[in-house]
Amino acid sequence: MRRLALLTGSGGIAITGTITLYMGGLGLGSLWRGRRPPLDPARAYAACELGAAGWAIGLPTLLAALSPMLTGGRVTQAAAAAALLVPPAMMHGATLPALGPLLPDGRATARLYAANTFGAVAGVLAATFVLLPSLGVRGTELVAAGLSATAGAAVWARWRQAGSTRPRSSPPRAARVIEAPLDRGAAIAAAAAGLAAMALEVCWSRLGALLLGGSVYAFAVVLSTFLLCVAGGAALGRRWGRRARTPALAAIGLLAAVGTWTWDGLPHAVGLAWQMGGAGALLPAGAALLMLAMAGAPLASGVVFAAALDQPGRPPGRVAGGVLAANTVGSVVGAAGAGLWALPTLGLRGTTLAAAGVVVAVAAGSWLMERRPRPAAAALAMGAALALASPRWDPALYAVGVGLRVHEFADLSPRAIDRFAHGGWELLSYRDGRSASVAVGRSTETGNLWLSLNGKVDASTGADMPTQVLSGELPVRLVRARGDGPLPVGVVGLASGVTAHAALEAGASGVTVLELEPAVVDAAALFSDHNGDLLTDPRATIRIDDARAWMRRPGPPLAAIISEPSNPWITGVSNLFTREYWALGHARLRPGGVFVQWVQLYALPPEAFRSLVATFCSVFDDVWLFETIPGADALLMGTTRGYRLPPGDIAALPLSPTLDPAGVARLSAGARLNTDDQPWVEFAAPRWLHRQTAADNRALLEAAAAP
Repeated sequence: MRRLALLTGSGGIAITGTITLYMGGLGLGSLWRGRRPPLDPARAYAACELGAAGWAIGLPTLLAALSPMLTGGRVTQAAAAAALLVPPAMMHGATLPALGPLLPDGRATARLYAANTFGAVAGVLAATFVLLPSLGVRGTELVAAGLSATAGAAVWARWRQAGSTRPRSSPPRAARVIEAPLDRGAAIAAAAAGLAAMALEVCWSRLGALLLGGSVYAFAVVLSTFLLCVAGGAALGRRWGRRARTPALAAIGLLAAVGTWTWDGLPHAVGLAWQMGGAGALLPAGAALLMLAMAGAPLASGVVFAAALDQPGRPPGRVAGGVLAANTVGSVVGAAGAGLWALPTLGLRGTTLAAAGVVVAVAAGSWLMERRPRPAAAALAMGAALALASPRWDPALYAVGVGLRVHEFADLSPRAIDRFAHGGWELLSYRDGRSASVAVGRSTETGNLWLSLNGKVDASTGADMPTQVLSGELPVRLVRARGDGPLPVGVVGLASGVTAHAALEAGASGVTVLELEPAVVDAAALFSDHNGDLLTDPRATIRIDDARAWMRRPGPPLAAIISEPSNPWITGVSNLFTREYWALGHARLRPGGVFVQWVQLYALPPEAFRSLVATFCSVFDDVWLFETIPGADALLMGTTRGYRLPPGDIAALPLSPTLDPAGVARLSAGARLNTDDQPWVEFAAPRWLHRQTAADNRALLEAAAAP
């Protein structure tokens, strides 16, 4: 997913497409191997693991070969991504049914599934907290491939030592193709459980981002908590057998609906966790709180899957293949439907209740097919009652980012948090978009408007105005002073629209604004009095696109690029603070063009601040640093290779530079670079979110300014 996001954009096929294609490949592999059991199961399993490991090792070469397709249109992107993802996914999907002939029954298969899912929890946590921060993307790929290859090689060695692992009573292949049909009810239950589970996981991931912030650690906490519950459910379902299938299916929906009742209390619990253990307690507490919000629904999902495997009298391998295929089909529909349609249309709470309603209805239908109307009616009645009685959650508690600002509170009592979330301002707009939840609020005392994404304020008409205006004005005034003709400008990140408007006011002939989240465009309309009604300005073009993907495509060169995304600790946004990203920007500038990058001084470790400056300097010449808000915001301004900014033009700007190129060189000397393969700032910065680093970073600036 990370590799594809760097080529196709984090808003395109890289996220939803990766999940869809990979899970679709799992389903195809499990279905194929389930219908054609191998003569030597262990050998087939080893071949799958070794093949997937080899594919991972060769992935960079495959990506390079298909990169022209991955940077093309949506159809060619999808075809290239399918060629990259489906084959190894099929190998993974085939592993469980490949071992089927060696298993006595469905309960043994469920035991393997539970063990595999517990391993997935370990993989998520190890990759996020250990491997990626220390080894980078490529190193983590090689470790994962090595683990897969080790499993395959161990089984291969066992197979060769034993001579053959073919079951003694293995019937001829022709006889194995014609088997009794699988339990249709089990397949339907597995599909419904997969649909609901993945749709709900999308919702809980967004809830986790609102509660804890959009860091890679927050998403890892959500995913590992979800998988841990699924694994536990599979272990329980193995013991309970098929009698638990339909009740557990209904429980997925009923428990998910119950979980929505906890949402308004979660921000208050974050405050309590901070009081008890400070910053170190937030992620463990977040895992516990999200488990509370999930209310056992993923546990019930694991029970359904394991119960669906319990089909006595049928070959375990074929059963595993059919159940896995049905489950993955449902998972693909759930993930794509929730992320692309339901979340922007129904909202977070509506999508959760809709997924819950679907799975309860399927469970009720299953009971009716069994001619058991009473449990069917009871499930429908309980589901309706829970949905109707579920309290409407208060988005204001999340829009102001309590979890991100908890260190600022002197009083963390529930009453104080409620006063903070509601006192002195009004919520003008709130919308759950495809990639973020976007809110706009207004102070009832000062009239200050602010815009937040997942609870992180990214624009305002108050304290943020100097940065928003100057980041648009400074580069345009510099390139205009040279008199190079029309001044087309690119702006990365719409936010309030003030920066793009400032660029036009300073003399830009036109601006192309790149914004990933459509909901931000609607929110920017509320800032029309401050952005010159940018959305209707004929000189402005708003593109819903990923900045890196857009820069990769051929297009006219720009006089200036202004990159003002959100913070580098946010996963996805972190891709806009690497050497490769700035190299893409450099390639889109015309000779003598100027690139401006916003960098924060607050909640950023000093070494990460120095790293970002050093990485920027490794791409651009003649880099100057402007501190637009002391102790908060800075702008890095650099030119294309071989060009210099005349000191007279710099002196004529409305803001004096904090550091000249010599000072910037002193500031960044010896700092580690932040790259796509080693994105260490993304993993280091979230650990400093609640620390006061502005004074330390200002001290670095003062020291670098002294010759």
